[in-house]
Amino acid sequence: MTEEPSSSSQGALGHIRRLAGHSAIYGAADVSSQVINLLLTPLFVHYLSITDVGVIANLILLSAVARFVFRMGLDGGFLRLYYDHEDEKTRRDFTGSVVLFAASAGAVLLAVLAIAARGIGGWLLPGVVSSRTLVLLALADVYAGSFLFVPLHLLRIEGRAGRLAVLLTLRNLVNTVLKVVLVVQGFGVTGVLLSDLLATVALAAALLPVTMKHARPTIQRKLLAPVMAFGLPKAPHGVMIQLLNLADRKILAHFHGLGLVGIYDKGYGLGAGVKFALSAFEPAWQPFVFSRIGQPDAKPTLARVATYAWLAFVAFGLAVAVFAREALMLLTFTNRDFWAGAPIVPVVVLAYLLHGAFLLTSIGVAIEKKARYYPVMTAAAAAANLTANFLLIPQHGMLGAAWATVLAYAVMAALGFVFSRRLYPIPYEWGRVARISLAAVAVFGASRLGPSALVPSLVFKTGALLTFPILAWAMGAWTPAELDRVQRWLRKS
Repeated sequence: MTEEPSSSSQGALGHIRRLAGHSAIYGAADVSSQVINLLLTPLFVHYLSITDVGVIANLILLSAVARFVFRMGLDGGFLRLYYDHEDEKTRRDFTGSVVLFAASAGAVLLAVLAIAARGIGGWLLPGVVSSRTLVLLALADVYAGSFLFVPLHLLRIEGRAGRLAVLLTLRNLVNTVLKVVLVVQGFGVTGVLLSDLLATVALAAALLPVTMKHARPTIQRKLLAPVMAFGLPKAPHGVMIQLLNLADRKILAHFHGLGLVGIYDKGYGLGAGVKFALSAFEPAWQPFVFSRIGQPDAKPTLARVATYAWLAFVAFGLAVAVFAREALMLLTFTNRDFWAGAPIVPVVVLAYLLHGAFLLTSIGVAIEKKARYYPVMTAAAAAANLTANFLLIPQHGMLGAAWATVLAYAVMAALGFVFSRRLYPIPYEWGRVARISLAAVAVFGASRLGPSALVPSLVFKTGALLTFPILAWAMGAWTPAELDRVQRWLRKS
């Protein structure tokens, strides 16, 4: 007799379909930007030297850290606490307080950092003549971006995924066109940064009606204080996350020069392609979780969703890792200096899969509003990362930096699970997660045994990758109910 899917399983699958739909829409805009940039890699590596790419990588570090300093955790606090206000008037006052405080505090911070821009540029970009101008452009883009998080969260809260995706996609297209024009015209790194700033300002203007509709121009301390209490502990968390992701560039530059940073950054960027899946999932994941707190089936539903999300992360990461060498060769064929970054790609994939595990298993910290745990987790991870970078980079260069990132995300994922389990234990399906992971490891190992020539290698690796779902099934990663649903779907098709 065929086992019928349980009602809880069907309910979980229904939630997953809804979450997957929102993830696909939210992720499409972000992924479109990443895909366009990847496709334009041959153009950029033709017009930009490996040193130019290294300069951009270090400026990305500056922007990533500054973004969390400017927002002060207000973005996470706004999303979490918006649901606590039930009447429309309070929500409008709450939204207006967050918007005005972010704008005014950010303006003061921008002025202070502008005074220090020459010193920041000299430290971050030694030997680069235009370092002050580049730093100012990067910081201006970060400040303009502080006007985006409230209207973007509002669109997510209202489920207006289509409009959000259209606006973000248009922003990405404008940014891409400007980058191509300015880089080809010889503006180099300055053109890249200027295009980012102009596109961000354009998106902020387009989102202004959303903000004005939902916000009243006021700053009420009683509404702002809980946001700060929840969000401020997450600000150092965010800063340390970015240091964890990007500090290796500065350390590489110190020991091996900006040229190696450029090579490393292209390989790292390809490996971090796993973020396509994470970036699509995360904006839908938190509203999904918060909207179901208190429901009787919340915990088993979250466990089942986490299993399917992990499957998606692993499948995507496996594809990136398997085709790492070939993809990097095709993307940077106009400048073969970048091919040396291929060995780090699978290592970076592993690091970002651990980041995905952190997203899934640390959610209890956000549910219980225990934001003070975030800086503890990331401080430990950042300390492990920096220590490993200084120990490994001098001798092992790029590979040392990549493995330091793996170590850091492993520490963060482990601590996230431990803290979350104490606060809001979720019965994760660890057996299935392990079988999915082992199947991926086996397929990746097999893919390394193929020929080295480009076309035969692509054919062999494609065949190896297609065995992943079969091997996962053979190892028992699917439940009978799920197999039954797939069979019925195939029969209908």
